[in-house]
Amino acid sequence: MENLLNAEVIKAAASSPMGILSLMCLVLGVIVLALFKGASARIKVFVFVLLLFGVAGFGYTVLNQHSPSATPEATRQFVIGYWQVEQKIPNAEGGSSIDYLEDGTFSGTQEIFTNGRGRRGQVKGSWNFMRLGKDQFRMALNFDNGTRWQGTFKILDNNRIYNIDENYVSVRVPR
Repeated sequence: MENLLNAEVIKAAASSPMGILSLMCLVLGVIVLALFKGASARIKVFVFVLLLFGVAGFGYTVLNQHSPSATPEATRQFVIGYWQVEQKIPNAEGGSSIDYLEDGTFSGTQEIFTNGRGRRGQVKGSWNFMRLGKDQFRMALNFDNGTRWQGTFKILDNNRIYNIDENYVSVRVPR
């Protein structure tokens, strides 16, 4: 019993719906043993049945939950928000934090580290969206300095997109 009440065991069990259900059954048994040791058989059965129905109801709910597994659709509205990227490229490392606005503009910061030296600068410009499929899209960025960049993305979930061309993940950051 001591091994079952170990914090690591409880933490591992609580990380999945079946583990939580198992913990509830274990707790139900401990409660029944501890609280109703001296009670009559009728009281023990009555309380046990009530607790059992409670655990069964919770178990039914947990096991029949519909997880939000559907990937969001590639839309222009999905892209709007604040996105961060960290990536390694040959001979350099870099990152960017860019806010894509509804009016088709973007602004943010970009950092590049090469040969032990870093450079950070402000970036801004306009962006265009093209849907390629249900969960894929292409974005073109037109920087105010005249530079143009384009990338093809696959939506992983509500807050992460994968750049297929350059092999990195962008993460949406709450404002």
